[in-house]
Amino acid sequence: MNGLYPALAVITRSNDNDLLQAIRLIEPNVAVLHPDEVREGVLDAYEAIALLGGTEETPLLFPAHQRVLLERQIAAGKRIFAEYVASIGHVYCEPPQSTRYHRLIYCSKETDLAGLPLGALLDDQCGLRLRPFAGACLHDVPILQYARVHAHDRVELDDSFFGEVSDRALWFEQDSLLVCGFRLCPWRRARYSPLQRIRHVVAFVIGWLLDRPVEVAALSPLKPVVSTGLDGRRAASYREAAERAIRWFEQSGVLYDEGRTGVHEGWGTEIYGDGSQRLSRQQRADCIGETAMAYFMHYKVTNDERSLAIANRLHDYVFQYFLCKEDVPWSGMMRFNGEAWSICYQDDVSRAILPQMWQCFVEGSERHLDDCLLALNFLLKTTGSDGMRVSRTNNMIFDRHPEELHRMRSEPAHFPSAHYNAYYYAALLLAYQLTGIRLFLDAGRKGLEALMRVYPDTVREQSQTQELCRLVLPLSWLYWSTQDERHREWLYRVTEDLQRFKHTSGAYLEWDEGYKAPMWEENGMRDNSLVTENGHPVVDLLYSNNWLPMAWMQAYFVTGDSKFLDLWKESSDFMVQAQLSSANPDIDGAWARAYDVELGEVFGSPSDMGWGPWAIESGWTVAEIASGLMVGELKDELVAHFQEHAAKRRKGTGYPNR
Repeated sequence: MNGLYPALAVITRSNDNDLLQAIRLIEPNVAVLHPDEVREGVLDAYEAIALLGGTEETPLLFPAHQRVLLERQIAAGKRIFAEYVASIGHVYCEPPQSTRYHRLIYCSKETDLAGLPLGALLDDQCGLRLRPFAGACLHDVPILQYARVHAHDRVELDDSFFGEVSDRALWFEQDSLLVCGFRLCPWRRARYSPLQRIRHVVAFVIGWLLDRPVEVAALSPLKPVVSTGLDGRRAASYREAAERAIRWFEQSGVLYDEGRTGVHEGWGTEIYGDGSQRLSRQQRADCIGETAMAYFMHYKVTNDERSLAIANRLHDYVFQYFLCKEDVPWSGMMRFNGEAWSICYQDDVSRAILPQMWQCFVEGSERHLDDCLLALNFLLKTTGSDGMRVSRTNNMIFDRHPEELHRMRSEPAHFPSAHYNAYYYAALLLAYQLTGIRLFLDAGRKGLEALMRVYPDTVREQSQTQELCRLVLPLSWLYWSTQDERHREWLYRVTEDLQRFKHTSGAYLEWDEGYKAPMWEENGMRDNSLVTENGHPVVDLLYSNNWLPMAWMQAYFVTGDSKFLDLWKESSDFMVQAQLSSANPDIDGAWARAYDVELGEVFGSPSDMGWGPWAIESGWTVAEIASGLMVGELKDELVAHFQEHAAKRRKGTGYPNR
């Protein structure tokens, strides 16, 4: 170079992109041009050219009068990096396609990405890619290739893996032409992961363009848009973490009118190239009830009357609009959500009404208690003779075949699933504590005893870890209600079994002995587990660990054993560590579903059709975790309350007249 021109020209439609920022960080002296500026002679002085098309969803495509100028540079042997360009050299591509269920896999032995193992997985979230036509590109092994795989962080490669030539994502079309078929420009704002692996890719591209090595550490000043406790602002206390979670509900817009018309379900896993995330506006009775519990607990911790008002409005909304009170055979049925209007899942019903019953217990009130009992009585009417209930019911069946109600309760359901039934039994037992009605005690005990007769071979849904996590609270309340030493032993047995999956972080890894859970086989076709192979360092905060802070405290309240308090502290410490910290109000203070405890970031298989790694559920995740943190803050007050409640029950007093 003669020193008058930078060595590198970047052609882009927007200067506001992560890849350009990274290039400028490594080499500040670069020329940045808009595609319209590509004219005769403009590119001749540069040694390398980066074509960055990934700033927009529509790929970059140069008109013929500019294309010939670019092809001239390629023919001259200059280094050309073409990112998300519809056609370059001999390559041309299909229209853009979503990468929602596809993952990037490092697969080239010829190109060293700073020690990344072959088969290493990377996720560009819900990005866009261009599939080159097989007849218009080289068939050599690419650097990165897309594949639809259910795995955690690595896959084994064999020759058959490379059969689909058009799945290549980053490859050399010739020695001086590096083609990237996906949008690399938004690698930070769209939360590509794992962070260190995507940095390796970015460092390689920049180093190749500049013809000099670029260390990954040089990209460290470009901080991720989200971090967790291992690499970011960590809450100083459980209370602060809970406060951040409560603030998240409104700053994200998930709670949108102070609870008057419910809450949104939360954020979907789909993160797009501009950094935005799909919002599920679905109204679910369980999420609304659980959010009410979080606001009620916030009121108890802070004496904030506004939080109590929000909690009560949310409860009112559930019982006014989701509980069926009409004179129909399914009266008492609680609707799942605004879409599946006639469907009733007992685990979801239970988590919709348990927060109100817990509030009644703590306050000594009967607010909506009759509504809760109405919902439970419907569940009892549809429970099998063995004390178990099938996974869900459909009002359409009862409408067409009224005799089905009788058949359901007169025949065994044969469904010993903690996922579907354990919290239903917990709701029955709490109803007994509030009313003294033996029917609820007998049904809750019968169900849990039936489930524990087959334990540990229960009917799993997502994983074995999930089943155990969902048993801790129900078994605690079973012992609370019966004081039966056998029931106490069950609680301790499940607790000890769960410790086998414990990580040093205090979290419990997803595990499934014998791989019996059905939710891990079909990629992108249904709900799916994060389990791909036992031993991977992935934690589930939607189906498993999220229940534990509240559950450990309930076990402590009913046993008085400080062991459970220690377990609560360990789980809570992990939750503080895994809480998201970001300038983005949509996610700051929340928790996402999949957390890799070794990477310290959100990462896991995206195979689940509805709730992938970045799903942030208002009720099941954020509200449950926040409530569990706050119940621990109130432990002394609640221990005294449990003791006072027990004294009243021994005297046979304190029950409402029913």
